[in-house]
Amino acid sequence: MKIAILAVGAAMLAIAGCGSITKAPPSGSTGHAPAASIKPAPSPSNSLTGPVGTIYTVTDPNGNKISVTLTKMIDPAQGADQFTTPDNGNRFVGAVFTITGISGTFSDDANNDATLIGSNGQTYTADFDSIAGYTNFDNGQYTVSVGERSVGAVTFQVPLTVTVTKVEWSANAGLGGAPAEWLIPAAAPATAATGAWAVVQAYYNDITARDYTAAWRLLGHQTPGAGYASFVAGYANTGRQTVTKISQSGDQVTFTLRSDNPDGTVQTYQGTDTVSGGQIVASHVTQTSGPAAA
Repeated sequence: MKIAILAVGAAMLAIAGCGSITKAPPSGSTGHAPAASIKPAPSPSNSLTGPVGTIYTVTDPNGNKISVTLTKMIDPAQGADQFTTPDNGNRFVGAVFTITGISGTFSDDANNDATLIGSNGQTYTADFDSIAGYTNFDNGQYTVSVGERSVGAVTFQVPLTVTVTKVEWSANAGLGGAPAEWLIPAAAPATAATGAWAVVQAYYNDITARDYTAAWRLLGHQTPGAGYASFVAGYANTGRQTVTKISQSGDQVTFTLRSDNPDGTVQTYQGTDTVSGGQIVASHVTQTSGPAAA
C-alpha cells in the first residue's frame, strides 16, 4: 500500500490510487487552495516542514483520514521502569504524537512511520521501548475512527553527543513520497554556572536529567576518553538527585545528597566539592544510608 506525501493548504499530487499527507491550514482558514500542476517531490524546505505542533493530515488510498501532530519532545527521557535503560553511551529521546481520526477507520504503526534525524546527519528508527509517562501506543500500533484520539510516544536511542534536528513522519515508511517533518530548535546555550554552589547544583541537576555530557563537562578532574563510558555506566541505576548545602568556605562546598532511584531505593550521602574555574576539581563523597552502590 503506497502513500504519497503532500501538504494541506497546497494542492495534492494527482497520482491515482495513492494517499497523501497534507499540512493543516492556519486557524480560521477555509483550507481551500488554488489548483496547481504536478510537481517533483518537495525539498526539505517545502510546505511539509514545520515546527513542533504542526498538524498534518494523512489520507490513505481508501480515503480514510487522520491528523498527526508532534506535540512534545522529551530529551532526555526516562525509561518506563528500572529495567528500561538505554545502551551505554546513548540516551532515550521520546517523540510524543497525537493522532486523531477524521474519516473512516485508519490503522498503522507509529514505530514504522516516525524517524528521528540527528545533528550528525544520521537517521534513527524506533527503539520500541516505552518511556515514563507515556505508552508506545499498542507496541506502536494505533487504530482510530472519526473523532477518536490516540496519544503515544515513539522512543529513540540517540548518542549522548548528538542533538535532535528533526522528526519525520512517513505513512507506510519506505514506500515512496517525501516525509512530513517537524524541525526541532536547538536548545539555547546554557548559562554557565557561576559560584561554587551553583556548579555543584548544576552537576547533580544534570545527573537527574541524565544529561551526562553536561555533567562530565563540569568535572575538571576527569580526563576525556575511555573514562567517560565508565562515568556514565556508574549512574546507570541512579534516579533523582537532591543536593542540599550544609556550608561553604570559599570555593569548597559541603553538602548532603539524596538519591531516589528507579528501583525504589533511597541512598543518602555527605560530601565536599572544591570548585575552580566553573568546574569541580576535587570531590569527596561518602554514603551515609541506603543500599550500597552496585
